[in-house]
Amino acid sequence: MTNPLEKYPKLGLEEALTRIYRYPKACKELSFLLREAYNKLPKNTQSLIFQDTLTAFRLLPQMQTRSAVSAAHFLLQSAEASLPKQKKNLAVTEFKHAKVAHKRRSKACQDEKGTVQLPQDVLILIFSFLDMPSLVSVGLVSWSWNLAASDNHLWQSQYTLFFGNFINCSKTKVQQSSKVVEDKKHALLLDDVASENCVDWREVFKRAYIGMLIYLARTTY
Repeated sequence: MTNPLEKYPKLGLEEALTRIYRYPKACKELSFLLREAYNKLPKNTQSLIFQDTLTAFRLLPQMQTRSAVSAAHFLLQSAEASLPKQKKNLAVTEFKHAKVAHKRRSKACQDEKGTVQLPQDVLILIFSFLDMPSLVSVGLVSWSWNLAASDNHLWQSQYTLFFGNFINCSKTKVQQSSKVVEDKKHALLLDDVASENCVDWREVFKRAYIGMLIYLARTTY
């Protein structure tokens, strides 16, 4: 029988909480564990879940999307419903401190340009209409724009659009080339990686872009 203490770290929640695009889902998974399983788990595993809950609250100021704030609120409700009194009080205190820091950081972002900034969700929607060079450029404007331009779904769309066109173009130009066969295999491998959960799409895009440049250099000269 699997030891819960060994199984819990494999969920990767501690690492997921540090990623902007994975934070809401990680909070929801913690909420589920607190409500449905916390009292049934060994004390060591309970301690790990409690520490990750505190970590989630401490990281909240870095998360400027509405979905992240909503997920943190839901996690707080689960903590209040499931944790013993002393731990519950610690979690509530940590959350209150995080909320104050979150508001201060949000205000600092709004004051960057001396005007009220658009919500992250709205910025992400606007940036979804940009091409890759423009997306990189807007990320240099300010902290809040950089945060929105780093959204994982934006880079997933960029990858699909950019490399879908590149692969189609390669097929047309050199249909019989053995090099194309190798690059098709490489593309399939990237697709396999991309199909996994919690992929860092900006990093996948970066690696694939470098690979494309190397391929073009080899086929040109």
